[in-house]
Amino acid sequence: MSRNWFGSRMPFLTSMVLAALFLGPVNAAIAAPTGPGAGGQDFRADARSAGLTAAEADELQKRVDARLDQLGGKQVAANKIEYAPGSHLLLNLPGEKYARELNQPIGTLASCAELYFCAWSGGGWSGEKRSEWRCSVWIHIPTWAGYGSWMNTQTPGTRAYFLGADGSELGRSSAAPSHSSNYVWTPVYHIDPC
Repeated sequence: MSRNWFGSRMPFLTSMVLAALFLGPVNAAIAAPTGPGAGGQDFRADARSAGLTAAEADELQKRVDARLDQLGGKQVAANKIEYAPGSHLLLNLPGEKYARELNQPIGTLASCAELYFCAWSGGGWSGEKRSEWRCSVWIHIPTWAGYGSWMNTQTPGTRAYFLGADGSELGRSSAAPSHSSNYVWTPVYHIDPC
């Protein structure tokens, strides 16, 4: 009884096809890493142009990727994630205390645009900066712990609400315009700007 050559090799061919299908994309992903929210764009070159070393650019991208995985959004710059127009997270660059746009000078003291509520992961307006202007849109900050800071530049008299993991109110900001350079973020998971 003769055997069909193709039929006798079917398990081998099937495993080769499957290997090609699965290994091809994995190798391509390893060869060209990009941030998941970047739409395929690699922002490391922008970070290098801003004066970061290759290692610092990689470190920054890892931090951005972690925030994208945690909070969603879309990467729009080497150190910036956008959630909606005017709603963003700005990460401080490696070795720098304050978050800043890449085109701003090093050491630029953080500010909060008019009619916004801004929160920083560190005290004295240092660390990551989260900005939001829309009311009833919760700012999620589940990984900030210890002392941070905030600035409320919204319509005069407006207050932000600090909420726990279950959405319960833990406190309120002072009426706008107001700020706190030393606020404990540890129990806070969300902020309702107004």
